[in-house]
Amino acid sequence: MTRNIYFSVCGEGYGHSSRDLAIAKALSENGCEILMGGYGYVFDRLSRSFKSVKIQREFEMVGNGGSFDLKATILRSKKTAFQFSKLISEEKKIMQEFNATCVVADGRSAAVFAAFSLGIPCVIISNQTSLEPFFKESSFFVRLLGKPVEMTLKTITALAENTIIPDFSPPDTVCIKSLSNSPHIMKKQSFVGPVVSIDRDSKNDVPMNMKTPFVLTLLGGHSYRLPIFDNILKIANRFPEMNFLIFTIFKSDTVPENVRIMEFAEDISSYMKAAEIIITQAGHSTAMEIMTLGKASLLIPDQGQTEQESNSERMKELGVCETIQYSSLSADLLSAKIEALLSDERYKEKAMYYSEMARKMNGPVKAAGIIMDLSERIQYY
Repeated sequence: MTRNIYFSVCGEGYGHSSRDLAIAKALSENGCEILMGGYGYVFDRLSRSFKSVKIQREFEMVGNGGSFDLKATILRSKKTAFQFSKLISEEKKIMQEFNATCVVADGRSAAVFAAFSLGIPCVIISNQTSLEPFFKESSFFVRLLGKPVEMTLKTITALAENTIIPDFSPPDTVCIKSLSNSPHIMKKQSFVGPVVSIDRDSKNDVPMNMKTPFVLTLLGGHSYRLPIFDNILKIANRFPEMNFLIFTIFKSDTVPENVRIMEFAEDISSYMKAAEIIITQAGHSTAMEIMTLGKASLLIPDQGQTEQESNSERMKELGVCETIQYSSLSADLLSAKIEALLSDERYKEKAMYYSEMARKMNGPVKAAGIIMDLSERIQYY
């Protein structure tokens, strides 16, 4: 029986491709043929592991002074909306040439419409089935602009056979506040557990030349995260027995002896596994990686990122992290939060509890099972 699985992957950030690669690996190990569709740097990432094809972006996230600008994102994406029928046609052509037996759409609505028109089973992967949290604090004009987006989300959910939620089952779901309460959507949701590319059980070698123990901070290069960088440099000397590793492009002429700054690592997972605690934002994929590894964390959500704010708030409720908002960020508060995470064993115990839960749920394998079952349905006779 042929099992040709086509993934249509959103290229805004690394989160979508990370979980899709994990599921694709599980499918490949079960004899499935994989084709990945992506764009930009995500296409390059996908093509290193699987046969890949370039697709056009559906939307582009826009920032404003370091915050996510919902209105600008919707307006910028209007250009693509006018070409939506072309996007669907391109997706249909890819599916037909690959002879796809199941389509996996991650942040890609055109792929859902294309699969439906061809009668191919389709699975959506999403940690958000409701847009209400995004529009709740928005102006009337932005809410009005968002109506077509909300309608599209409801439509693709109705057209797809299943929506895979790559998160813990309720009541432990991190993205619970971003999920729809509509029975029409809830009845199609499958909670498979965290889906991450990190191999939790592989040998945990401490990266070369890295002094332990250490606190890992993941910042990237967005300018609005500079205050976190500056404050870590200020408080590092308060922890003489602890080292600090910061992944960022920021520079400083006054770096304490127990601080190391790196711009890039081919595989950041080895550093995450070896760290005592992790300081980062609260994107869903990062949250799932942290909890899968059983690490306590300090989450500082990007200002205006509703999803990150919701994730960090939820993880704090689950007892696995502490949080800081940019509006209250200071050296003293940062120091106090780090001290609490390092000294209170309850954070680590809770984190390990969810790590074991993630192991038992085995998200990538469970998701692969759903996809293979759908793939076979149109080939029984």
